[in-house]
Amino acid sequence: MSQDGVIFRRFESGDADDVWHLHRSASEAVGVRGPEGTWEDDLRNVGEVYIASGGDFVVAHIGPQLAAMGGLKPVDNDVAQLKRLRVDPAFQRRGLGRRILSELESRAVSLGFKWIKLDTTKSQVGAQRVYETAGYTRCAEGMLHGHAVIFYEKRLAGPD
Repeated sequence: MSQDGVIFRRFESGDADDVWHLHRSASEAVGVRGPEGTWEDDLRNVGEVYIASGGDFVVAHIGPQLAAMGGLKPVDNDVAQLKRLRVDPAFQRRGLGRRILSELESRAVSLGFKWIKLDTTKSQVGAQRVYETAGYTRCAEGMLHGHAVIFYEKRLAGPD
């Protein structure tokens, strides 16, 4: 446990409902929550999609409350896609997004990935700021599930 009471750990099956609710509430808070759809199926099967595939999924708890989460989904041996980085609206603006991003980057390096790629909507200015100040480079723009998005990538420090 850290000095401020935040515990970072790997997703466990008992976290499934909390992960789903955090995804939906955080998406709604930033205006990107749409109707449920197949694009969210990964969150119904976190263990298989993220962990069993060679990636990881991290949750951050403050007491019993799930405060933040994020996943690494392998693209290939060198690249992981960062997915589902969410911070509970009640815990935002405390550096949790930056801290869980750092935790995921450390795990990506230990898993042997050399790059992280991700996307975020153009409307999520706070997320863009977190990624850009953490060294992510904008590499493209496009549309995903009806939202204008920005694609980012970062070369990870670590052994080649």
